Amino acid sequence: MSLQDEGIRGTVLSIAQATKARPNEGIVIAQIRWLTRSGAINPRDVDIPGPLVDYVVVAPREYHWQSGTIEYDPRVSYKIMPSITGNILKSIPVSSMKNHEKVIARRIVIELIRLLENKQAPVLVNLGIGIPALVSSIAAEEEITEFIITVLESGPWGGLALSGNDFGLAISPFALSTIPDMFSNFEGGIIDAASLGFLQVDRKGNVNPSILPDRIFGVGGFPVIAGGAPRIYFAGSFRGGKSEFTITNNEVKILNDGPIPKFVESIYRIAFSGHQAAKYGQEILYITERGVFRLCKTEITLEEVAPGIDVDRDIISKMSFIPKVKSIKKMDERIFNKTKMGIREDLMHI
Repeated sequence: MSLQDEGIRGTVLSIAQATKARPNEGIVIAQIRWLTRSGAINPRDVDIPGPLVDYVVVAPREYHWQSGTIEYDPRVSYKIMPSITGNILKSIPVSSMKNHEKVIARRIVIELIRLLENKQAPVLVNLGIGIPALVSSIAAEEEITEFIITVLESGPWGGLALSGNDFGLAISPFALSTIPDMFSNFEGGIIDAASLGFLQVDRKGNVNPSILPDRIFGVGGFPVIAGGAPRIYFAGSFRGGKSEFTITNNEVKILNDGPIPKFVESIYRIAFSGHQAAKYGQEILYITERGVFRLCKTEITLEEVAPGIDVDRDIISKMSFIPKVKSIKKMDERIFNKTKMGIREDLMHI
């Protein structure tokens, strides 16, 4: 069995081997798109040898998609490798991002640029699901993908990461690792930074990424990535639920604020510990469309506010706790531009 039309290097061989292991041997069923004659596939492309498979189910195309919204795209299976410039962005939802999502993704990129300037070498950053995945499109839009190298836990290095229900896939990555090998990069602290989403944050900097009492979603690889990255830029909207924003004259105006607080006194489940992060010297930011917070020891500090946002009215009054406030800076005005931020020219000396 070959995975040549899939977008990742799945580790299905290990699953088949575990299933067939004695003394409690199981049954292996493979869902496939089509059958082919013996010897028609290059042996290097065979992921599961035939003797390990008991039954084969040929699935109709409508039940065998590459991702949540893509039935088949040759770019996803790397049959076509377009350049990540120009017209390729028109077919990827960078232009259809909600305006507050683009603000957050751009602010993450600004932080990565600061890291790049300190390091004086390309930055390797893992992107999580949600708004963090949009960082890849921003880097492509700004033509700085050779400076900011993104990786996904599913295996792609570089390229243009897809988001939403297609998260985990990328167009035109320069390398593709298995998931276990990618997690070795996280556990070993090999990456420079990670940007991950958040559902809840409390006053101590603890993060709940996805779990609520009426949902069964687990944390996935979140704790491993968060534990291994020396810098984490948590990213998400300041409030939960339907929100509406406009950006005019480089200022954020809140037309309708979400009804659900995300900065709360006590989170439902701790998947990331602010105490442990402080203990091991991790650099932690919490980036939203209206403000940027930093973990200082075991306390959340408000450091930046978006132009047009009132600190008391739009931030503190809508949190379940009062953050520490020192000198507050304005968020970089470039991230509110309707056109590109134009940061490539500043990096040509690196």
